[in-house]
Amino acid sequence: MSAAADAPRLDRAETYAETVHRIYGDRRAAPPARELLLAVAYALFVAPGEPGRVLNTAARALGRSTTTGHPRFDALVADDAPRYEPPRAAADWGPGQAPGCEAPRLRPYVYRPRRPATTEDETAAVPLRPLPEPVVHVGPGYVPPVDVRNERRICGADSHHKVLELDPRTGWTIPRWFCKRHVDHAERVAEQVREQNAAAPAPIPNRGGLLPAYFKAPWEDVYRHYAPASWEPPTYGLSADDWPDPGNPPPARTPRRLRAV
Repeated sequence: MSAAADAPRLDRAETYAETVHRIYGDRRAAPPARELLLAVAYALFVAPGEPGRVLNTAARALGRSTTTGHPRFDALVADDAPRYEPPRAAADWGPGQAPGCEAPRLRPYVYRPRRPATTEDETAAVPLRPLPEPVVHVGPGYVPPVDVRNERRICGADSHHKVLELDPRTGWTIPRWFCKRHVDHAERVAEQVREQNAAAPAPIPNRGGLLPAYFKAPWEDVYRHYAPASWEPPTYGLSADDWPDPGNPPPARTPRRLRAV
């Protein structure tokens, strides 16, 4: 075999190694997303297959889910669809599950154990033998922790009212929770953020967008096929490399070298 015939295979092997190195060094890629990127890179550079059917080869390489039996490629591509996901605290939580009330605390919180409920006369009840004082062994220089309600100076009671604030710079959701005693505080905060929320920009995506950062393809059509029907492409672009920095440390980036899929 001539040297000219060996050159394309050598170039493809070097490109595959460089791509794999960048994928493993990308801190944005969680293990499922990393597996998807590696499968597409394998199908594009290494696996023998028909030209123009790279995604089919990647789907065969990923196989099927052991629990549902569906192709794993479908769920991984749907999860890579660029979008914004609000924090879990912004969901519709019930009392006792939502974050504590964040209204300001006026007095320091002091733990007061509840007295056991009884239907009989307390004077006629037989007194129980008092339990011995607990002994806690700590090291020298131990400082007892400060209650979070006193540390942050918040109410901390079970919340019943939620107010969503939109960051005026990123459009991200900031949930605010309040208890029944601070309904007036929740209404005041809702009125304060009303105009700010109306003028907030579209949220910067915080999930997905890694496939367009490594490979060139009509990804919008691919995402529309695998993502939920409500998915719409973000205004900031499909590639995670094109999104504005929301203020977090930037991911490790190297010069991009796109390959057509």
